[in-house]
Amino acid sequence: MHRTNALAVVGLVGAVCVSASGQVEVSEDGRTLATFEQYAGEGAWAAEGAGVPFGAEPDWQNTLRRQVGALEIADLNGDGHNDLAVGCYISNSFPPYDNWQNLVYFGTGSGLEADPSWVSDDQASTADIKLGDINKDGHPDIFTSNGGTGFSDSVIYFGSPSGPSTAAGWVANEPVPTFSLGVALFDVDNDDDLDVITTNQGLTPNPFRKMYMFINDNGTLPTVPAWESDEASIQNAIAIGDYDGDGFDDVFVTKWANFETAIHRNNAGSLDTGVSWTTGRTTTDRGAAAADFDGDDKVDFVVGRSGSANPSSSYLNTSTGPTPMLTEDWVSGAPFIGVQDIRAADVDGDGDADLGEVHFSDGRAHIYLNDGGTLSNAPSWTYDATQVGTAIVFGDLNSDGVTDVAIGYSGDVSIRVFYGEAPCRADTNGDGMVSPQDFNAWIVAFNAQSPACDQNGDGLCTPQDFNAWIVNFNNGC
Repeated sequence: MHRTNALAVVGLVGAVCVSASGQVEVSEDGRTLATFEQYAGEGAWAAEGAGVPFGAEPDWQNTLRRQVGALEIADLNGDGHNDLAVGCYISNSFPPYDNWQNLVYFGTGSGLEADPSWVSDDQASTADIKLGDINKDGHPDIFTSNGGTGFSDSVIYFGSPSGPSTAAGWVANEPVPTFSLGVALFDVDNDDDLDVITTNQGLTPNPFRKMYMFINDNGTLPTVPAWESDEASIQNAIAIGDYDGDGFDDVFVTKWANFETAIHRNNAGSLDTGVSWTTGRTTTDRGAAAADFDGDDKVDFVVGRSGSANPSSSYLNTSTGPTPMLTEDWVSGAPFIGVQDIRAADVDGDGDADLGEVHFSDGRAHIYLNDGGTLSNAPSWTYDATQVGTAIVFGDLNSDGVTDVAIGYSGDVSIRVFYGEAPCRADTNGDGMVSPQDFNAWIVAFNAQSPACDQNGDGLCTPQDFNAWIVNFNNGC
């Protein structure tokens, strides 16, 4: 891939200068841009790392020129196959984009349909989406976090037995015009319904907004928020996790320059309007992920960042009560840091949380594998696209029980999907080969009762797995 090193941090883009190639991409929030000196061929560079189940080239991709703001995976029409929901945004890019309707690619059982058979009626610049049964009718809904320079209101497309309605059935009514950037659905008060919290910004000369939360009342979501943060700032991504183990989920939110990424603690169903912990750094933070990375049953957090001087990092959670105790313990070793989206998922099926990310200005998607509670510093797998990267999500999209990855872009190929390959069970030492050394590794796994011991796929580690290992070994897998 050939691009200028043009990750620009600006107030809010009002105009862009066209490069010699005539190609300019602006991010969904209008704060970062990439100019293309040379538009290279598709799949400019890819590498497959040991243990990562994805190949060097995508197994499926679309041909729609769109700006993808967000991707989510769920079975939206109740047919037993996962679908891919796509949020699209509009920005002051060049050449301009002429369509930004939201999309759903339905699953067929062996993959995704070639063209989206669900297209939203409206065109509202969508920066994030989340899926969940908000109105408690048994069908998943689509919440889109909207904004753009037109301050489009966030909406809900309510689900039905055949899939979501293409028309919005709920429209947010914030106290002031709001450019919403992120959204999370979670049960803040443990009353068995999904509440909605959004991150926001404004536009110059008043680019700061508060976070808003809409409190669900047994399936009825008011359009006016019932909660707002004390601080008005520019927030980006949200991750949800119970850092203090009290049974109520807390909110981890990343923020842009001049503001500190922070945690809002949940006090028995009442979310603090102020923060209980911050990173203490006013870096340009974009992505957020929450998972137990080190296997101690405590939720840790990862921050995606921009700029080579501020690599993405994870914060190890050692809290023993309401006061957060989080320590930075991992930093990304990627050659460039310009994170647009970040996710935690068990990519290699070994029972721990790995990390995936996608970068805007250099178009690269990375996966960092977790080995025994420690994330690799260097990416374990990289895919370098010619388009700028905007979104990433993990899930089973071809119904084979193996985790796949979908990556969103802004450009003429706006989605790529890599289908995961089933792991070779007999390769218990993970070196990519089946050899007698794997027997010793199986003994170690059996004694440790670790996932590699399970050779018959029953979820248990028992002596019967030895016989299954022999079968798998003789079969070459």
